[in-house]
Amino acid sequence: MFRLLTYILGSLILSFIITFPITSLLYKYKIVRSGEYDDTFSQIPSRREKAGVPIMGGVIIILTIIIITSIFNVSRSYTLLPLSVLTLCAIIGALDDLLNIYGRKRPVRKLRLTIKLALHHAKPARRLYFALLIPWSAYKSMFYHFGSRIGTGLHPHEKVLVQFVAGCIIAFWMYFKIHWTLLWIPGGTYIHLGIFLIPVVIFMVIFMANAVNISDGMDGLSGGLLLSAYAAFMIIATQLNNPRIAELCATTIGALLTYLYFNIKPARFQMGDVGSLALGAMLATIAILLHREIILLFAGFIFIIEIASVILQKLAKQFLDKKIFLMAPLHHHFEMLGWSEEKVVMRFWIFSMIFLVISLWISLI
Repeated sequence: MFRLLTYILGSLILSFIITFPITSLLYKYKIVRSGEYDDTFSQIPSRREKAGVPIMGGVIIILTIIIITSIFNVSRSYTLLPLSVLTLCAIIGALDDLLNIYGRKRPVRKLRLTIKLALHHAKPARRLYFALLIPWSAYKSMFYHFGSRIGTGLHPHEKVLVQFVAGCIIAFWMYFKIHWTLLWIPGGTYIHLGIFLIPVVIFMVIFMANAVNISDGMDGLSGGLLLSAYAAFMIIATQLNNPRIAELCATTIGALLTYLYFNIKPARFQMGDVGSLALGAMLATIAILLHREIILLFAGFIFIIEIASVILQKLAKQFLDKKIFLMAPLHHHFEMLGWSEEKVVMRFWIFSMIFLVISLWISLI
């Protein structure tokens, strides 16, 4: 316990120290939120006050975790893998954040046009080229078919592709390196998944990275939810006698405390994709390494219902031509009902704490 508290305090102090120079850089280079591609600015007038607030505040959390873990808590078996996933997803998130500020809008060729060019282009070589592009074009079109917006940042299919790579790294480590093919079930039993463990792991990483990203829409929301989730896995790792992962979670908690201090409304800065994608992917990685994948359903329950609300909303619009929620993700639905931002955040925090307790209870069954 003393070591865990030391990691929390050390991480908190380091993150607090680096907050000020990083915040100054964000303001200096105008890496701030814009309403150009944010639909909530037009539908919820109170959110317009967030324009001009720096994004990429998640850099503070990511750097703190990387520095402390690299110096004090490197373990090839336990912390190197989640740290690698964190870094990879942070890089893609940072690139997305920066392109949303400095990038240009890139056109997307529709699947129908690609097929047309493959069939009717004047040059045979170009017809072959476009024919080979059809699977890639179909993959891209899947996202835009359900209403993913095209901004100046990375396109959805590009971000998911990198998350897929991160998931593959974990899945192949689990299956080929340590030969783990079992799925833990509460009660101390296991289900043998065999090679099907690989797609399960990949799905978990992609799903949780995007679930946390979608939940980063209100001051203090994602930071508080992540704090509860990482606290749950810190305690579970301690129960399972895995001090390395427990210390990694403690480091993350300390950095999140600093972030949350500055992110409480009115936020000094926001997390951005650099933080949300990375922390979501690492959370899934930790659950997998602890062989407590099922616990993620409870420790990350609010994240799951947030992304589920977006999926249901898009499916309803696509196939039923109507909306289920006033606005998705779910936290904006309550905001549209007239709840204040603080009320939504506080109540989501409370539910995350309840599910923290449920997670610990289930882990002890």
